[in-house]
Amino acid sequence: MAVADDRQAGCEGCGRTVPLEDLTTVTMPDGERVACCPRCEPHAREAARKCSSLDQRRAACDGCTGTFLETELEDVVLEDGTVLVCCPSCAREAPEPEGDAGAASAEDGERAAADRGDEAEGSGEETLCLQCNEWVTAELFRVTTIDDRTEKFCPTCKERAEADGIVKDVDMRKTKAREVLGVEADATDDEIKTAFHRQVKRAHPDRESGSKSAFKLVREAYERLTEDD
Repeated sequence: MAVADDRQAGCEGCGRTVPLEDLTTVTMPDGERVACCPRCEPHAREAARKCSSLDQRRAACDGCTGTFLETELEDVVLEDGTVLVCCPSCAREAPEPEGDAGAASAEDGERAAADRGDEAEGSGEETLCLQCNEWVTAELFRVTTIDDRTEKFCPTCKERAEADGIVKDVDMRKTKAREVLGVEADATDDEIKTAFHRQVKRAHPDRESGSKSAFKLVREAYERLTEDD
């Protein structure tokens, strides 16, 4: 339970900060004790009665402000990096970002970039894919295969490898990482670090604009841009 000050604390159901005297402790079937506000207490007690976990927690949609089950809400990352928690209806109506920084996942963002010919990369430089021996302008994917080999694939070879089931993991490309942090291809180390600090504060789960997924994405982007390769 994260105490905000001597008189307030966070509800472990919806995450809202409420006066301490308004919180009620409910013991779950697994022995875990959760502190709930008056709104979440009935859901917690019902979950405990049914010998289930606290899966009926509710939270507000940042779009329509309606209250929904947390399991129904999803993170929407806007073009400026702001993270909104939206219900399915508002998520569908959210504006599409010009790049793939607001995609639901890194994989979806990479696929969108490949579909539009990686025009966002803008480097114009060609790289030889050693898998198909074709020259491509798109940044190559760094792929870990199921036998733990590290390979570099062009978008086409990467999709083919995934279809063949030989891909274990795909690293975020530097093109994607720069879009997440909002820096240019020629950004200096100091500019990347400054952008990281700005974005990671905005994406931190403790902020209304943040979430765990956005926080992880920003950290992954920074680590990718500070690697030697």
